[in-house]
Parts: sequence; C-alpha cells; structure tokens
Amino acid sequence: MVKKAGWQRFLTSLSKNKGLKLLSLVLALALWFAIGGEERIETSLTLGLELVNIPRDLIVTNDIPSQLEVRIQGPRSVVRELANEKLHQRLDLTGYKIGNHVFPLSPGSLNFPRGVVVTRIRPSAITVILDQAIIRQLEVNPVVKGQPAYGYEIKKISVTPEQIDIKGPKSEISQLNSIKTLPIDVGHLSSPVTREVDLDLQNLHLSYVGSKPILAYLEIIPIKKTKVFHKVKIIPAMASGPVKLNPAQVSLTVRGPMAQLAGLAPDDLTAKVELKNLKPGSHRVEVSAALPSGLELVRIHPEKVQVLLQKAKKSS
Repeated sequence: MVKKAGWQRFLTSLSKNKGLKLLSLVLALALWFAIGGEERIETSLTLGLELVNIPRDLIVTNDIPSQLEVRIQGPRSVVRELANEKLHQRLDLTGYKIGNHVFPLSPGSLNFPRGVVVTRIRPSAITVILDQAIIRQLEVNPVVKGQPAYGYEIKKISVTPEQIDIKGPKSEISQLNSIKTLPIDVGHLSSPVTREVDLDLQNLHLSYVGSKPILAYLEIIPIKKTKVFHKVKIIPAMASGPVKLNPAQVSLTVRGPMAQLAGLAPDDLTAKVELKNLKPGSHRVEVSAALPSGLELVRIHPEKVQVLLQKAKKSS
C-alpha cells in the first residue's frame, strides 16, 4: 500500500504544470540533438595552475608549473567557447603536512562541460614539496657591476636597512648568514648616488617580509694621484728692476683627482718668487706655487732659487 501511494503522488506531480515541463523536455532534447549532431573538433588548451589554501606555517620549496597543457575533443561550438575563456585548475592544499605530495591529473579531475573529452594532460602529475616556514633576520650584502667613470672609484657602499627579515623554508634559510642584492650598475658614475635595490632571490624560495624599500648609497669619489710636473717656469713678482733667476724653472709635485691631473701640462701651472721690497743684489728667495682648485701642492724642487736683482734703468 505504501508503494502504491508513492506512485500516485509521483503521477499527480507530473500532472501539475504540464506545459512548462513539456517545454523544458523539448528544449533539453533539442540541445542534446544539436550538440550530439554537431561536428567534433580537437584542440589544445592552456589552463593556469594555482595552489590554494597553503597552510600558514608551511611553504612550497619546489618549482611548480604555472600552466597545464590539455588536449580536448568536443563539439565545435563548445570547444571554441572554452578556447576563448581563461581557464584555471586549482590544487587545494588544505590539511597537507611537511613532505612530498603528488597530485595525479586525470581527465576526471578537470571540470569540462558534458560532451568534451580530455585526451591528454601535460604534465600528468604535479609534485608539491612542503617545508616548515620560518622568519630570520639576515644582513643585506650589496653587489655591484660595472666601473665608475674614468678617474673615479667607489669609496663606500651602505645599505638601509642593513638587516632585513626574510621568510623561507627552514632547510634553505637556516644555512644563510646574508642575502645578496641584484647587481647595482655603477657604470660611468662620477658622483654619489642612492638607488633602490632588489634582493637576489633567484633559485631560492624566499621572500622579503618588510614593507620598506631597500636603499643602497654609493659614495663615488675621484681617485687621487700624485704627479710631478717638470720645467714649470718661475715668474718674478713685484721686482724693482731686471731679474735673473737661477734656476729659472722648478719641478712641482702635485696631488689631486686623477682625471684633473691627466689634463694638466707644466704651462698650466704657475710658480713665482715674491721680490717686493728687495734691494738690488743677490738673494736666495723661496718659491711658491698657485694651483687650480682641487689640487694640493706636495713639494717644490728646489724650494729656493738664487735671484739677481739689478737696478732699474733710469729713464732719459
């Protein structure tokens, strides 16, 4: 009697809204026939691969492909629609522990519309290696490439902050004492400069925890050299009459920026003797030198010269 009552209720439900139910059935049959009778094609699709719900205290320590290549067959209209969409495949890591985990990728694991057949998946499996994630403070080690402009050198490189917090797998980060920056190009620099730098995290599963930018200050200074200039002519100053000098030239030892010294010749330098208030006769006078800005006098040789000061000729 129970079974009979159940059938009666089912038949009664069919009698309600007959028109709508019949229309739905007709549309479903029409769609089925349309898709089933449509030309089938084959193509390759690219699916973005995403890891989700990674436990907060764990980190992925191996390289995971960012995409899957999937070969499918199906009705032309459905395949074309799929080809125009951005498709993704997610791997849910909820509840997974430290270790190696393999996720096989079978046709049934991909959610495609009815009528679409998956014929190939590359790769066919994804390996995910999880390790404990830790945070450690590491010193920043700046790396430079290139050479400053001719005549200049790097006196000092300072980084702010000097130490930063780095998050990564325990197996990697426990072996590090410092973290390098990507190379900072110093080519052709001739003055101090501050650059924002990035960390060299290639081949490492590490990340910078801080939010402040990492700044490198490069103190670029001229290279200073010492150079001797021979045969610098001595100029008598404030003489009351004709002068004879012995010797008439000196050597100047000068220190200054290498680039500036390279462009100097003896004629660009001045040596002189002050003869003000000296009476006619023979005198031994100290030599001085006037140098361009930025240069430093190290030595004059000889330091004194013999000066023969003659009487001034009377005008007739």
